[in-house]
Parts: sequence; C-alpha cells; structure tokens
Amino acid sequence: MVRFREHGVVRKKCRGCLRVALLYPSVYSAAVHSLAYQNLYYMLNSLDYVVAERFVASSTTGPEEPPRSLETGAPLTGFDLVLVPVSYELDYVTLARMLLAAGVEPLRSRRRGGEQGLPPVVVGGPVPGMNPAVASGLADLVLVGEAEPLVPRLVEAAYELGAWRALEALSCSPGFLPGGGGCGSPVERVWQRGLDEAFHSTVQFRVPGSGEPWGEAYMVEVNRGCPHMCRFCMEAHFLLPVRSRSPGRVLELVDAGVEANGVRRVALYSLSFFDYPWADQVLEGLLDRGLEATVGSLRADTLNEDRVEMLARLGQRVVTVAPETFSPRLCRAIGKCILGDKVGEIAGWAWRRGMHVKLYLMLGLPGETRGDVESYARELGRLSREAPPRREAIRVSVNPLVPKPWTPMQYARFIDRRSYEERTRLLRRTQSRVLTVEALSYRYAYAQAVVARGDENVATLIAEWARLGGRLGQLKTAARRLGLDTDLYAERGAPGKPWLGMVRPGYPAAAVKKAWEYVLEAAGARGG
Repeated sequence: MVRFREHGVVRKKCRGCLRVALLYPSVYSAAVHSLAYQNLYYMLNSLDYVVAERFVASSTTGPEEPPRSLETGAPLTGFDLVLVPVSYELDYVTLARMLLAAGVEPLRSRRRGGEQGLPPVVVGGPVPGMNPAVASGLADLVLVGEAEPLVPRLVEAAYELGAWRALEALSCSPGFLPGGGGCGSPVERVWQRGLDEAFHSTVQFRVPGSGEPWGEAYMVEVNRGCPHMCRFCMEAHFLLPVRSRSPGRVLELVDAGVEANGVRRVALYSLSFFDYPWADQVLEGLLDRGLEATVGSLRADTLNEDRVEMLARLGQRVVTVAPETFSPRLCRAIGKCILGDKVGEIAGWAWRRGMHVKLYLMLGLPGETRGDVESYARELGRLSREAPPRREAIRVSVNPLVPKPWTPMQYARFIDRRSYEERTRLLRRTQSRVLTVEALSYRYAYAQAVVARGDENVATLIAEWARLGGRLGQLKTAARRLGLDTDLYAERGAPGKPWLGMVRPGYPAAAVKKAWEYVLEAAGARGG
C-alpha cells in the first residue's frame, strides 16, 4: 500500500548498475523520520551507476514477512549489497529478524555469504561506529564515521570490483572495519569536512495525508555536533567536530524542499539548535516565507523569551527541554546544568503563548540518591502550582541513564530495577491534571544497556533473540539458552571494553577516563 501512495519514490532503470538494498531496521513510520536514511536513499540514487531500493520491517517484534523492496517488490537477496544505518541499539534485533525472514543467517561467522552468492551486509551509523564489537558479529563490514565520505567510496569500489572484493580492498582503511575486526590497529573515524558541500536531499519520501514526518515537513540539517559535549551523549562524541551549514545554504535547501515536497512546514535538525550561529536568522527567514517550523532539540540555557515567541509564531506548540537532573551536584558531573529556576522561566514564557512544556529527566546518574530524586519531585510540584489550569501543561519523560561507548559514562553502572522503579514512583506522585509523568520501561532500557556496551557474544545473543521473535520478554530466554549473563553486560559492559581497541574516534581513551574521574569527584560517587 505504501508503495503506491508515496511521494518522492525514485523509480530508476539502469542496466548493469550496482543494486543496493537500503535496509532500515524498523518500521516505515520510523524510516520517514530519519533524515540520515532519506539522505542515503537520494544520495545513492544520484549516482549514475547505482540503484538503491528501500526495505523496512513490517513490525519490530514477532513474525516478520520476507522483506521486499518498496520500489519493485524485489527480494533482499536479489541485490549486490545490503546497506543498513543503525542509530539505536535495539535496531540490531530488527535487522536480525529481517535477515532471518529473507533466508539469510544473521551471524556473520555462520553466513558464508560470498560462497552462497548472498550480498554482503554493511552497517553504519553512530551505534556501530562507536561500538563495532557488536556490529562486527553481524555485519561483513562496519562503516566508522559519517556517510558522505564513506558511502560513495564503498559503492564505487563495489561497482568496479564487485561487492565482496570491494570489502577486501577497503577493509582496515580509514572508516572501514571488517566484520570480526582483525585490523592491526584501531580504524580511524572519518567525518565530512564541510556541510555546505555535503549532499542533502531536496525531495523526501512520505505518504501524503499521513501527517508524517513532523506534520508533513521538509527536514533540513542546519549543523552537526554539539559544543557542550555532555558526558552521557554519544551523538555529540560521534559527530565531533561541530560544523554548520551557512544560513544561505539552509534557506536555499528550504526553498527547494518545500516546493519539491509540496509542504509548508520545515523540521530543523540539530543536536542544539540555538547553538547554531545563525539560528535566529534562519527562523526569521522562515517567518518571512510564511512557513511553519518544528525545532525539536532546544537547550534551555540558549533560550530567551524572544526565541520562544519566535517558535510560537512559527506554529510550534511544545517547548522541549532536557534538564536531566535538578541537582546542582549531579548537573556539574554530567556537564549540563539546567536547574529548576531556568526551567520555570522557560515554562512561563511558553505557557503565556499557549504552548505545552515537555521535560526529560534521567535517573541512575553516578552518585544519585533517593534524596536527589525527592528534590526532583518537589521541583515538579512547584512547576505544577505555577502552571496554567490546562490539561498536560507539563509532560515529563523519565529515562534511566544508558551508558554509551566512548563517552565518560561508559564506565558507569546501569541502575538496578528496584531503584529505578522506586524512584519513578516518587516522580509519578507529582502527577496532576496539569502534569503527567511517563517513565521508560525498565526492561526496554535494560535491553538497550546490554547491547550498547556489548561484544561479539552479544551479537550471538541478538541473533538468538531474533529467532525467538525479538520481544523484550524473550531476551532472558535467549541468554539462558546461550549461557550468557546479561546482567554483567547491563551493569558494567563487556569485559575489557573491546571497542576501545577497534576504533579511533578522534580523541584519546585517556581523555575519556580522565573525564570519568571528574564525574565521580563532582558527583561525590565511589566507582559509579
């Protein structure tokens, strides 16, 4: 059904071209929201010698239908190369389910793809790029870095040499880690130097009338990276250094994109939008054009009343900020201090303009106590009393800290279930007509924590979990079958932190360790 109703489908006939299966390891509605996936699709098809077709999952758990391309209905195994962007740890399970449904063994060591005439599986994105120890158990090649400099080189080599020979030729060079590792030294992360010169899609696929993405918006990336480098944020570390598109280029893309896609809304992509040097100029340009806008990533200490007013005029209805913690001690430890007074000030600006406020809080930070969480509850109670009598004037989303590789928090303990659920109950007591609290399922976060700091044994776990159906309740069943202790991976991560010897992200491991020591000192914690 999607195939026939879509806007922006590329229908390309090309005799002798390299055929790339661009597999998104989640459902279609998630693929539409992924600007990275959109850009990959159109970048690949802009090359004369490549035809790329999209594959998405029918569901994220349970039985999976044999994957067929959205463009022609072709099977996955009929392509020369399978390319998979992974931005979220549990997407690996969906990838494994899709491979199984296609009749492809998900574990690289058991696949013998070249002998069986199967296409090689290549994965990229922040999750495999920062910890390829898991990815290399599933994929034949891991891209370490950003797509723009790596993907064209990959497909050019695959076209000229054949896909399997191309993998051999590229392996262990900057940005290309072979499945199973095996390089004599860590592989260097590769990044796009200038964003004005980087490929960016103009047309973007969607189903007209669906409201996706973001109220049917044209998505445009304004900058990449984040100057704040919060000590838990893998994306900021992966996307070093900070780079920006010029305002002229951003507005040029906007003008072309809204016309090509027939939309009047723009979604601006950034880890911290108002750290973009020309943020106000771009928003004023959108207002002058009579467009609406969605800005999802707002750092509270870059907001002022004029900026909130501008967002309201652009049609934004929710101001989202992520203080993570209201504790002065813990905020210094994580490198992000957005305390209650500032949040209250921003909320007041938003409420006066009829907007809702969404807050993100993180539990399980090193050194956190029950007393800290009780203080969060008091702060939420104060905000409730100040809020207008409007249903869900404040929405609070609570998540546990999931420690990520190559960040200072890679050494942290993952919170235990009893503590997490006790502390979420404390916060839920603040709920009222004007304030709601939603907490991420512990099992969901636990599974993410197991994979985030996993190794090749976790890749084997993912494959077994996928064979069972990929439901959260089946993770422990799969682990028991394999004799694997998932608590070890969730609590502290893989022994020896193998990712530290596999990739070179552009900063030394010693700096990460030093930053962790500061976290412990600032938080007053012992050993995390």
